[in-house]
Amino acid sequence: MIREVIVVEGKSDVAAVRRAVEADCLTTGGFSLSPALLAQIEAAYRRRGIIILTDPDSAGERIRTYLRERFPQAGHAFIPRGAAVGADGRIGVEKAAPA
Repeated sequence: MIREVIVVEGKSDVAAVRRAVEADCLTTGGFSLSPALLAQIEAAYRRRGIIILTDPDSAGERIRTYLRERFPQAGHAFIPRGAAVGADGRIGVEKAAPA
């Protein structure tokens, strides 16, 4: 079990993370970071720490940048862009293999 809470963009990303590791996750729902969600992320950040895992695209990088500024001691996990491309050509954490 990973101690930190992993922050991902969506529900499909949670499923992908859980295929690879045992971890608690929070989803941003894209860039719509509500005050309630930010409070949840902050609580996790203070209690257990967080790891930010966003898609290797411009939207994911924008979310990562915002969260990095707000939570400077957060951990970061990255999936190379080439490993996150599905057969449909779309990019996302959910497209990566569990390994």
